Amino acid sequence: MKAKLSLISSAIILSLTSTTAVAKSEILEGQSGTISEIGDVVQIALPAGALIGSLWIGDKEGAWQLTKGVATTSLITHTMKFGYGRLRPDGTESNSFPSGHTSAAFSGAAYIHHRYGDKWALPAYAAASFVGASRLWANRHFMDDVLAGGSIAVMTSLYFTDPYNASDLVVVPSFSDGNMGLAVSYTPGASKSLPKYQLTDDGWSGSGAQKEFHRSYSLFIGGFDTSNNFIQENGSPSFNLTDFSQESEPNTYAAAELEWGVAKDQYLLFSFNPIESRDKTTLGKELKWAGKSYSAGSEVISAYSNWSLTADYVFELLSDSDWIVELGAGVTFAAQTIRLDYPEGNNLGETSDLFVAPAIIFNGGYKFTEDFYLDLRYRASGLSQYTSQAYSVGVTYQINDRWSASLFRGVLEQEIDGDEYYNDAEFDHGGFAVTYAF
Repeated sequence: MKAKLSLISSAIILSLTSTTAVAKSEILEGQSGTISEIGDVVQIALPAGALIGSLWIGDKEGAWQLTKGVATTSLITHTMKFGYGRLRPDGTESNSFPSGHTSAAFSGAAYIHHRYGDKWALPAYAAASFVGASRLWANRHFMDDVLAGGSIAVMTSLYFTDPYNASDLVVVPSFSDGNMGLAVSYTPGASKSLPKYQLTDDGWSGSGAQKEFHRSYSLFIGGFDTSNNFIQENGSPSFNLTDFSQESEPNTYAAAELEWGVAKDQYLLFSFNPIESRDKTTLGKELKWAGKSYSAGSEVISAYSNWSLTADYVFELLSDSDWIVELGAGVTFAAQTIRLDYPEGNNLGETSDLFVAPAIIFNGGYKFTEDFYLDLRYRASGLSQYTSQAYSVGVTYQINDRWSASLFRGVLEQEIDGDEYYNDAEFDHGGFAVTYAF
């Protein structure tokens, strides 16, 4: 009996010791469960279901387009994973950017949309978005990983996929509540639909019309460096996150921009720009943050997140000139979170804030040719506790009526002077952009 009690006691002690050894901060801790498991299945089910559906109805051309799109998306995604080598937010592997799960799911969703029409877009994209959200929830990816993965898949599908109008009878995959099936639609006369390109008095309509397009989507991909990220909690010593070791370097950069024409020489401009980093340091002096203290000589990890969503109304002043002059006004929504903790946890200090501020925008530049131009941008936003300024320069080449490619370099400056803390940050970013007009 004593031997059994001794064995049980040893097992309990070993279990407690093991739990302590693997304890992690919430910053680094991953999550698993039903949400992740469903995401793992859907990222495969979407492209696989789309392929099965196309073959079921005899759409071999579509199946081949899907195959090319998925293969190209996978090649781009995993080449960038290897090239960037970004550390995942849970600190496990250096292959975070872009998200492979998200790019696979959106490959299938975008193909279903672009091949079989808008009616299938909402459920397909909802399922793909769930996959991206599941990767964020599991702490396996940053937001820019997911944004880049999804955008790469959609833009690749746009390049390879043509609309399907071969038959009055259409059968495509259907997804709901984790189940996969087939949906049947019969539209008399669909096989005699209008040509793919249809010109109108107003300019253009229909996919691929060879006229001026009034909307576009741009994906920006590159990297960023933190020039300064000075933080001071009221009544406590200041610190700078640039002094933390750059363990998660290189920090990747991805942003999306949607331009939507609303009138002659006027358009709406929406952009989403998430900046996130994880860093680690051994403190040289005591540090305090969000009601927590961190002793000198201890190892501390930081998690910095700043997501900004902007909306602007822009006027083109010299639309018939080689010079580019645009003025606009809009609004900025900025969500910021700063967290510090010990790697083993139990001392998480966290602040989260949301700021809303008006903004002005100026774009300038010069068109050297019809296909090659330079543009400069300046955007300032501020109200009360929050101010920001963004500068950028870009060189763009117009490949054809729909596609263009750019190289860009920019700086984002941000200052927060709140009731609880002060933050002065500057980020340098650069890379390339791809734009699709529609």
